Amino acid sequence: MIRTRINSLRKTLVEKNLEGAIITSRDNTMYLSEFNGTDSVIVITSDKIYFATDFRYIETASLLSSKGYEIILIEEGIKSIVELLNNIFTSKGLRIGFEKTMSYGYFDSIKPALDGYVFVDIYDDLLKIRSVKDEVELERMSKAASIADLAFSHILKTVRIGMSEIEIAAELEYVMKRNGASYPAFDTIAISGKKTSMPHGVPDNKKLQIHDAVTLDFGANYKGYCSDMTRTFFMGQPSDELEKIYRIVYRAQKEAQDYVKEGISGYSGDKVARDIIEKEGYGKYFGHSTGHGVGLLIHEEPRLSIKSKTVLKKNMAVTVEPGIYVPDLGGVRIENTVIVEQGGCTALNHSDKELIIL
Repeated sequence: MIRTRINSLRKTLVEKNLEGAIITSRDNTMYLSEFNGTDSVIVITSDKIYFATDFRYIETASLLSSKGYEIILIEEGIKSIVELLNNIFTSKGLRIGFEKTMSYGYFDSIKPALDGYVFVDIYDDLLKIRSVKDEVELERMSKAASIADLAFSHILKTVRIGMSEIEIAAELEYVMKRNGASYPAFDTIAISGKKTSMPHGVPDNKKLQIHDAVTLDFGANYKGYCSDMTRTFFMGQPSDELEKIYRIVYRAQKEAQDYVKEGISGYSGDKVARDIIEKEGYGKYFGHSTGHGVGLLIHEEPRLSIKSKTVLKKNMAVTVEPGIYVPDLGGVRIENTVIVEQGGCTALNHSDKELIIL
C-alpha cells in the first residue's frame, strides 16, 4: 500500500522532470508513510526515501525502516533539515518538488541553502493521486461514517426543546469519541431555527424551540480519515414552506446521488441537483457546490461544482450535499459521502434522509 503510493509520486517526479521532492504537510506525510505525528519531513528521490522527525517521534518513526525509509533524527530544527537537503541534492540547478501549502517561514528558511535550485509545486499532483482511495482508506472512511451515524441516532433519541446548540454539538462529539473517533473531522455545525439559513452557522447558546429546523453537519476522524454528513430535522411540525423546501432538497440530493458514477463530470453531478432546485424557484438560495472530495482532509478533490472539469473515477470519495437557505426563514441541507463505482455509487452514511419531525 505505502509502496504503491510512493511509486505514484515517483511517476509524478518523472513526468515533471524533478530530481526529488520535499513533503512537509501533515496530510501528505501521513499518506506516504502512515505516520500520524507532527513535525516530520519526507524527502523522496528516484531511488531513496527519507523520513526526518524529532526526538518525540523517533521511536515510532523507526518502524518505517521496514517500509524502505531511511530515518533521520532532527536535532537542530531547520538546520538539520537544511543539512539533510544539502546532502541529498548535491548539484546546482536541480528541479525539486515542494508543496504550495508549505509556510512562507519554512520555505524562506530552506531556500537560501538551496540557492540555484528550481522549486516546482506538486501539491495539486498529490491531491490528484489521493483522490482515488485504496482499500485501507475506504475501510477507514467507512468506519468514520458509521461512527457519525451512531452519533446522529443518539441525538435523535436525546435532543429536546430547551437544549442549546452548543450542547448538541458537544454531545455529537462525545458520542463519536466514545465510539472510536480520534476527534471530530471538522468544527461541528449544530444550528437551529432561522440560523439554519446560514450554511456554515456556528453553534451557540441558542436553545431549541418548538417548530425549529435543526441542521447538523458533522463527521468523525478515524485513523486519520474523515467522514462528512448533514441532516436537517424538525422539533415539531415545520412551516409549510420549510416542509416544501425539505422535500425539494431531498429529491435533489437523491437524484444527484443516484446519478454519481464513474465517468461523469463533476459539473454534470452538480447540475442534476442544481437544476431541480432552480426549477422549483430556489436557485438563488443554493450558493455552494453540490459536493467535494473527502479523505485525509475534509475538503479534497474531486468537486461536484459548476466549475469542475474532473471526470469521476472508481473509488473516489465525494459528498452530495445540496441545500436551500432562505434568510429570515431557515434552511435545509442533506448530505451523504459516497464512493464512486462503475454504474453508480455507494453511500457511506446510512442515517435516514426522510423528513423527521420530533
